[in-house]
Amino acid sequence: MKKYYTVRSSVYCWSKSFMLLIVLLLISNVNFAQSSIPFELTPQGHILLKAKVNGVEGSFIFDTGAGLTLITKAFSDKIGKVHKQDGSYTGFRATGEKLNADLYDVQSLLIGSFAEHNPVVTIFDVNLGPIDGLISLLSFKEQPLTIDYVNKKIIFETEKSMAGIRKSGHQVGLQLEDARDKALTIFAYFIVNDKLTLQFSIDSGAGNNVYRLNSQFISALAIDTVNAKKIVIPSEFNPALKSVIYQANVKSIQAKATSAIQCTNVQASFIDGLIYDGIVSLNWIGKQVTFDLKRKEMIVR
Repeated sequence: MKKYYTVRSSVYCWSKSFMLLIVLLLISNVNFAQSSIPFELTPQGHILLKAKVNGVEGSFIFDTGAGLTLITKAFSDKIGKVHKQDGSYTGFRATGEKLNADLYDVQSLLIGSFAEHNPVVTIFDVNLGPIDGLISLLSFKEQPLTIDYVNKKIIFETEKSMAGIRKSGHQVGLQLEDARDKALTIFAYFIVNDKLTLQFSIDSGAGNNVYRLNSQFISALAIDTVNAKKIVIPSEFNPALKSVIYQANVKSIQAKATSAIQCTNVQASFIDGLIYDGIVSLNWIGKQVTFDLKRKEMIVR
C-alpha cells in the first residue's frame, strides 16, 4: 500500500509539473507573439481602422496628436454602459483654442488583439461623417507598436521583436507631454533650414505631408509674408475662432537625431498663435515607424 501511494504521488507531481510547464510555454508564446491589425489609408493620409468600444465596432482614426481618445455622441449612444466622471479635462488645441472635455469611463477598448480595460474617453457632439472617433496614444504607454505604411497595418510589438527593430532602425528620442495621465502628446526635435532646432509635435492625424510652424519663426527663417499665400480657417468646434495661416516654402526639415529622416523644399504653413514650435505629419518620416513610449523613443525604418 505504501509503495502504491508513493508511485501515485510521483505521477501526480510529474503531471502537475508538466501542466505548469505547458502553461508557462503558452504564456511565453503570448508574450512573444506579434499581432497586427490592418488599416485603410484615406486619400487625405489618415490612418483609418476598426476598433470596438464596449464590444461595439466602429471606424476610428489613429491619431498620435489627439491627446486623448474621442468618440462621437452618435457612437456613444450605441455602446451603452458609459460612466461620466465627476471631474473633467481642460486642454488646448494646437492653435491655442481652449477645450473643456468631459471624461467618461467605458468598459473596454479592443483594437485587433490589443485590449484595454476601463479606458477613459471623451465624448463630443460633432459630425465626423463615417468616422466614429479618434484613438490616441494614451492607451499605448506600455505597448510598443509599429505603423507600417507599406503593408498598411499596425503591429503590436513584443520585447523580442523590439530588439530586432532597434538593430535595424534609426532611433529618435521622444519627449512626452503626459498631462496628469489624462492626455498624451509626443514630440521630437527637428532642424529647419539648417538653422533652427525646433520641437515638433508628431501628428499622424494631420494627414499627408503636413508641416506647420509657429509664425514667430517667420523672421528667423526669412519667410516672405508679402508674397506668401494667406488663408483664414475657422475652428471646427467654434467657427467664431479663426486661424491666420501663411503658406510658404521651407528648404529642409531634418530630425536632429539622424539625417536619414528629412524632407526638402516643402510647402509649410506658418500659423499665428500656435502653442508649439511646430507640428509635422507622420507619413514622410518613414515607411515603418515604431513607437516605444515607455522608453521614449521612435524607431524609423
